[in-house]
Amino acid sequence: MKKQFSLIMLMAILLLAACSNSNEEKEPEATTSEESASMDETKKELEAMKVEEDKVVATVDGKEIKGKDYNSMLVQTQLRYTMSGKDPSDKEVSKSIEEEVMDNLIGQELLLQKAKDEGFSASEEEVQTELEQIKAQFSTEDELNEALKAQGMTLDKLESQYADIVVVDKFVNEKIGKPEVTEEEMKSFYDDQFQKDAENPPPFDEMKDRIKDYLVETKTQEKVQEMKEELKQKAEIEEML
Repeated sequence: MKKQFSLIMLMAILLLAACSNSNEEKEPEATTSEESASMDETKKELEAMKVEEDKVVATVDGKEIKGKDYNSMLVQTQLRYTMSGKDPSDKEVSKSIEEEVMDNLIGQELLLQKAKDEGFSASEEEVQTELEQIKAQFSTEDELNEALKAQGMTLDKLESQYADIVVVDKFVNEKIGKPEVTEEEMKSFYDDQFQKDAENPPPFDEMKDRIKDYLVETKTQEKVQEMKEELKQKAEIEEML
């Protein structure tokens, strides 16, 4: 089974942050003073959405979720919304982001608790193997640290997150397995996404493997969401944000 979406998205976000930093360094003249002022104002608005690092934002069956975890996921989610063309500083969008971050944090904690209760764990070797895949995407450790800093993270924090992600990934892999994707589903997706609007769409055979991976991941996340909802029904959850 492919690794969980949170892990894939985290890697994409880190790489995007690295590319953004690189572009800013190479093309500073492309930004006018007005654009710079607007960007600074937006940055301030996004920063204002953060909470105190030690603030308890929720409890899940007695386990506290702190502001530092909220802020980390907040920055990642804000960037993902920006990538999709939405303004994360917009009042309605920021509310959606807040709700999504809280839902994801609580859902992840529920899965982690369940996985640990059932005896799942991650070895240091497994965590380091995953981290090496991330590090390999950057030319230097400084580049990685800059990308992490842009997301309000550190290498130690990333390592801690990966330890939890590996545990949950092993749990989900055993409980859900790899969903089946049929040829018809792949062709239908291809027709919807590539045939309707594209003038010269890539051949289906060329996109087939990517489409299959995407559909497997989508079905997996649907099952994971169902699992989260079931766990929520049985858990004692208090939100304090």
